[in-house]
Amino acid sequence: MSIIIEEPGLFSNFQDFGRQGYEHNGVIPGGAMDTLAHEIANRLVANDKGEATLEMTNQMASIRFTEPTLIAICGGNFKAATQHMEIYPNKLYLVDKGDVLHFTETRHTSRLYLAIGGGFELDDWLGSTSTDFKAQIGGHHGRALRKGDEINMKRDYTERHHKLFENLAETHQADWGVDGYALSFNYISDVFHVIPNKGTEDFEQEMLTRFTTSEYKVTSKANRIGMLVEGTPVQAFYDDMPRHQSVKRGTIQVKRDGTPVILLNDHFTLGSYPQIGTIASYHLSKLAQKHQGTRLKFQFIDVQTAEKNLVKYSNWLNQLFHAIEYRMQLEMLK
Repeated sequence: MSIIIEEPGLFSNFQDFGRQGYEHNGVIPGGAMDTLAHEIANRLVANDKGEATLEMTNQMASIRFTEPTLIAICGGNFKAATQHMEIYPNKLYLVDKGDVLHFTETRHTSRLYLAIGGGFELDDWLGSTSTDFKAQIGGHHGRALRKGDEINMKRDYTERHHKLFENLAETHQADWGVDGYALSFNYISDVFHVIPNKGTEDFEQEMLTRFTTSEYKVTSKANRIGMLVEGTPVQAFYDDMPRHQSVKRGTIQVKRDGTPVILLNDHFTLGSYPQIGTIASYHLSKLAQKHQGTRLKFQFIDVQTAEKNLVKYSNWLNQLFHAIEYRMQLEMLK
């Protein structure tokens, strides 16, 4: 059986954790922009965390289900519903055959992730089903979804899935989920930690100070390749710069007019602009949820501080995932 796309939204596509380890061959890593939301959604429907989810951006899709399906939607605040019930973030639901999921309010979120129990049938390439738009491979025919697309469900159900179908047969929703306040630790701040790299030396101290004391606004020129932010320009030395430099997700390049551009999941593997630094990995899922008009602040930290913060973030993640697992185990005892 399948899901059918009634309306595709703006840029709906399938992503998992991406294709890691192939950038030296020119293959972009891709993957879910907000890996935390992606993983929470999968855990709520009892999937493996690496199962692909449907990533929806700004304008969300409208989806019809052709059989009873376990679903969870994560990634931000929204209002959504089917014909029979309202749908809230970070909770587990059982939708019925013929139900149509539609969104009525998404102004305060950038990206949402829909997981279904048992997963989607998708194209696999290099060990990942993430959509690679440049190579036009992976996901659903290597492209964004269109109206009328039909995506088959794998229905790769485990004992947990069968038990969830049984438990939710009457209520159609679990009495537990992930509280939004629990996630505020990760998402609420607009300050981003930046780790200096070799390219930071191409900027005078005055420019580095200007960069960290100014405020920047997310523009409409933001997609899976990069996010252009506007604010006080910063200038770099361009003389004797190497023509091509390696880049990664989170690298902040500066254009010749002084505009910072933050590289995201589908970035090219080499860059030609000066690099002022790299956003710490534990702030990248937060960055993925900053929509047009959001104001950002940048703060330089050293590698040692970044490592300590990463340990704190990892400990917080473990506590969050253990809490989900604990509630899932209680669900299995009903």
